[in-house]
Amino acid sequence: MTSEKVLTEFTAIVRELLLQHDRADIPGLGTLKVESVLSAHELLDDGKFVVHPTSRRISFEENPAIESSPTLVPSLAAKLGVADERASEVLTLLVTEFLSQVPVRIPELGTFTRSDDGLRFTANPDLAAAVSGIYTGLSSITVEHEIAPQPVQRRQRWPWAAAAMVVVAAGVYFITQGNNESNGPAEETAAISTPVVPDSAPTDSLTTVAIEDSVDQEPPTFPDPETEAGPETLSLDHEAGGYTLIVASFPEESTALEVAERYRNIYPDIPVGILRSSDSTNHRVAVGQAPTISEALDLKTKLNDLPPESWVLSIRDVGI
Repeated sequence: MTSEKVLTEFTAIVRELLLQHDRADIPGLGTLKVESVLSAHELLDDGKFVVHPTSRRISFEENPAIESSPTLVPSLAAKLGVADERASEVLTLLVTEFLSQVPVRIPELGTFTRSDDGLRFTANPDLAAAVSGIYTGLSSITVEHEIAPQPVQRRQRWPWAAAAMVVVAAGVYFITQGNNESNGPAEETAAISTPVVPDSAPTDSLTTVAIEDSVDQEPPTFPDPETEAGPETLSLDHEAGGYTLIVASFPEESTALEVAERYRNIYPDIPVGILRSSDSTNHRVAVGQAPTISEALDLKTKLNDLPPESWVLSIRDVGI
């Protein structure tokens, strides 16, 4: 039994514990564990904010008195072909060798270093990527903290005012001509053709009122359903299920709603919604809906304004 074989088997067992159980307790050293870091945002002075994506990483807590993980020693004994007591002794010698060589790099596991705060651990890049899973490669993005302005639709005025002025002017002309005719049958004809008005309302005032009414009065308007109601807002169809693209995630629902509104303005023909995590502590901004994962990925390539770190999520696997 060589020290190289012991190191190889030890590394493989610890990796499996981290990937399968998110934790490995190593006596004489401490605890390696996988922890999830929720997405968060940072507001900048210029009105923008930076979105930090969700991540999974390996952390280390130094604790020489920690007891071994239940399967660590038995698994090492089985790999080396020795009893559990002998495997425990070999593990103690291996940890002692690690501590005497700090900083020390353990192949396929990571590197232990020492600082003023104690022993520190940096995971091997391949192991860190395996632990991170779907969050691998995600980076922070900057989002504009504003809503795109909506076009204002102006009501067109009816061209009746000009036509009314022409008609009234013609009427005034004929009335004036009738008043200037000499007495006689012509007066009777003019009297018959001239509208009768009360003494208190002279012809001049009647003409003025007619002009004002004709110019200022507009035809009655009726609401246009398309103009008044605005475009229909598309939402995710939770009954249909399928897959969507997660573009951001926030602890605060108000921030998620604000970002979702921004994407609704960018993509008015694509459903946009908010999906809560199973523990209701995170609000994810979801854009688009597709029946399969491959179609969701195709949609991501077509939507140029989505962050490159957007990832696919099953709609049925989250809360509404």
